[in-house]
Amino acid sequence: MNDQYAEIKAELELTKKELLSRLAESTIYEVSQEFLFQDEKTEKEKIIINHIKEDLRDVERALNKMKEGTYGICEETGEVIPYEKLRILPTARTIFEFSFTDLYDYKVIPLQRENHLYLVEQK
Repeated sequence: MNDQYAEIKAELELTKKELLSRLAESTIYEVSQEFLFQDEKTEKEKIIINHIKEDLRDVERALNKMKEGTYGICEETGEVIPYEKLRILPTARTIFEFSFTDLYDYKVIPLQRENHLYLVEQK
C-alpha cells in the first residue's frame, strides 16, 4: 500500500469500527423486536441495518483493495482515481462515481437534456 493512502486507511478502519458497533446495536434491537408485532419502526430498523451492511461491505472492499495493492484504481477503466477524490469518497470503485460532482464543480451542467448519457460523454 502506498504511504499516501495511510490517512484514508485510518479513516476506513475507524468507519469500519463504527459501522460494526452500529450493526451490533441494531441487531440487538432487531432480535428484541422479533417476537413482537411488526410495525413501521421495525421495518425502518431493517432498512437501516441493510444500509449499514452495504456501507460495511464497501469499507471492507476498500481495505482489501489496499492490502492487494489495487486501491485507487478504477474497476472499469484501470485509470488511477485522483487522491483528492478518494479523500472525499474513500470507497469509490470507479472514476464515474464523481461525474456529477465534476460537472457541478465546473458549473457546466446543461439546463435540459433528454437523457443522462451526457454525464459520461463530456469526459
